[in-house]
Amino acid sequence: MGAAIPLVAALILGSAPLASATPDSPASIQLFAADGTTPLGQTAVHEGDTIVVHGTGFDPMANTDGLPVPVPPGVPHGTFVAFGAFAPDWRPSQDAPAEARVGQQRAATAWVMSEDALGRVPDSPFDFRRTIRQQWVPLADDGSFTATLTVKKPATAAPDAVYGVYSYAAADAVNADEELSVPVNFDPAPGPNAPQPAAEDLVWGFAPGYTNLVKKDLQGGVTGAEGASVRPDGQLTFQADGADIDAATGHGTVRFTGSVVSFTRFHLAEIALENPWIEFTADGTYLSAETSTGNTVGNDHVARVRVARLNLDADPSRTSFEGVTGAFTLPLSQPTALLPYSGQPIAPLSFSY
Repeated sequence: MGAAIPLVAALILGSAPLASATPDSPASIQLFAADGTTPLGQTAVHEGDTIVVHGTGFDPMANTDGLPVPVPPGVPHGTFVAFGAFAPDWRPSQDAPAEARVGQQRAATAWVMSEDALGRVPDSPFDFRRTIRQQWVPLADDGSFTATLTVKKPATAAPDAVYGVYSYAAADAVNADEELSVPVNFDPAPGPNAPQPAAEDLVWGFAPGYTNLVKKDLQGGVTGAEGASVRPDGQLTFQADGADIDAATGHGTVRFTGSVVSFTRFHLAEIALENPWIEFTADGTYLSAETSTGNTVGNDHVARVRVARLNLDADPSRTSFEGVTGAFTLPLSQPTALLPYSGQPIAPLSFSY
């Protein structure tokens, strides 16, 4: 993958320049409640609440330096607009390290960029355009935008961190004119829109050391949604979704719901594992799931496959199982990024229904 990065950048360096008007006024952001018209002011916000951000004066032609991926050199990299808990000295233009902005999460970050610039982000051999589109908010030619952020409690926040909405040039571009912040009165207590934690009816680490590999070695992340979560210890959890088990033989299917997405840095690879089932059959017990049909499609395109064979016999008298072992199917080829796990031991799993 590393060799492809300069190749992708080189493919579009010769593209024609963008044509867009430069804003007359300095960049500014204003915060509003979920209705988009009531100023937020000092109103307390909780996890799950919505903040509407109106921005003006942002230059669609700016921020053409920075990382060569996902936005190629010479193409405006856009602007991040995020709810987070940043250190008091957080500005990239003042050489603040990335660690000063660790209280920002992708789920609470908008990527503001003109449609022209987005169209110049390559979609092959890696679909970087898809990566940005998941967070994309259009920047108008006059430098205005409206972004809707869903408040998410940061996983970590320094004791002196300031909760607020921040804007700064995206993808390691640096632009002091766009480094803005508006404090937000964040209340960590659960509010009316707080997401309800899903039941952890199936708990599985996938493979030994899997989440640590993705987060550290691949500089990416593993996230859960729609009934799934990722524990701090790296265990994946899914919520029960019913079972059809023959009372005499124990054969049948136990269904779980939820979506876990794993991604590398820059989303060069993004794969999903969704809605796992435990299948008790006469030929053995299997774990199946909907997995990505390609290495870069995430949960856009999935199909069900048998992921692993479990060392577990059908037993109609049991509805709870602990420390179940097994091995990944051979070959585990959907997506192909998982091929190295083929035939290898799975991380032990536990489930109940």
